[in-house]
Amino acid sequence: MTSASIALEKDYPLIVGTYTDLDALAHQPHAPTSGKGIYGLTLTKDGHLVEREIVDALNPAVLIPHSNGKMMYAIVETIQNTGDVLQYRINDQAGLELDQSFSASGKSTCYLALSPQKDAAIVINYWDAIIDVLHVNEHGQLGDVVQSFKQHYRKEGEWRQVTHREDHWTNRQVGPHAHCAHFWNEWVFIPDLGENAVFQYRYDAQKKLLEPDTHIEFEAGSGPRHMVMHPTLNLCYVSNELFNTVCVARLDASEPEKVKQRLVPIQYESTLENREQTSYVSEIKLSPDARFLYVSNRGDDSLAIFRVQSDGKLKRIDIVPTGGKFPRHFAISPCGKAVITANQDSSKVNLFRRDIESGLITATGYEYDIPAPNYIRFY
Repeated sequence: MTSASIALEKDYPLIVGTYTDLDALAHQPHAPTSGKGIYGLTLTKDGHLVEREIVDALNPAVLIPHSNGKMMYAIVETIQNTGDVLQYRINDQAGLELDQSFSASGKSTCYLALSPQKDAAIVINYWDAIIDVLHVNEHGQLGDVVQSFKQHYRKEGEWRQVTHREDHWTNRQVGPHAHCAHFWNEWVFIPDLGENAVFQYRYDAQKKLLEPDTHIEFEAGSGPRHMVMHPTLNLCYVSNELFNTVCVARLDASEPEKVKQRLVPIQYESTLENREQTSYVSEIKLSPDARFLYVSNRGDDSLAIFRVQSDGKLKRIDIVPTGGKFPRHFAISPCGKAVITANQDSSKVNLFRRDIESGLITATGYEYDIPAPNYIRFY
């Protein structure tokens, strides 16, 4: 560790998920050691990370706080069994206390999205593209499954389910692999890397059901992974894992009674200088003021930085090394002045200063040892 050389207005609590069983994953991390679960840290005003607690959990790979500030969902990632969503109460010291767990219907569980009404949730299972819709009570606790189905658009016989992780490594698109879910107006979008499309559903908020609407096919072989919605413009940004691009897409709410594609790609921008190298995009995130977009590159080991122009389209302005290997995830502090990268294969998280006006980031030289980090969440 070296001096952080950063000044923030306050301390910020955060948690870091780590891989605890590398053999249970669909992919193959090359971290030197495995982690112990969820690491509770504080980013201090002078830019240091201080450990508060370690919460034992199997492969906590995605960490999503409820908007009530009292519940944290930790998603267990494994292909050896169906996944779980661990539900933690957040106490007054920002610590996590296990409340209960939800058992998903599929494997390699990877995402949870709460409905706008906060009374339902969608849980995504990557391995077999099984989508669960479930009740959520007023405290944020996950309840019974209302709906569960396998997402795909290719006809039976035109796709197959990968059988083991070595099969998956070389056959990413022989079958469906759902990645995340996003509510927007009357619809829900679910990117699918295996089907090379974003699926579009109507959401019935009364019945808590997804009704298949249509799907938007992406460039062949591109592999849509994650997306982020612009807070004020009718636009979203989709990261394409296999092509290392970001797609800017217009969102269309006109004639809501009609069945038509509500997500319309209008721009593709590369996250790399050299598109021939082996690299895979991972996290995509807007800055707190939505003026800049950031995407992490696993392989190139960098963050691509884009300026969001007045029409919402992107202009890439920099590519910055993340200070370690295979940056699976990163987070921007709520104030926007700090960025932390989770470098999975070098077992380090690295701290960067961020200039709010220019959007550019600068390495502070400060790094913190955490084994096999995969996710960072301020809360």
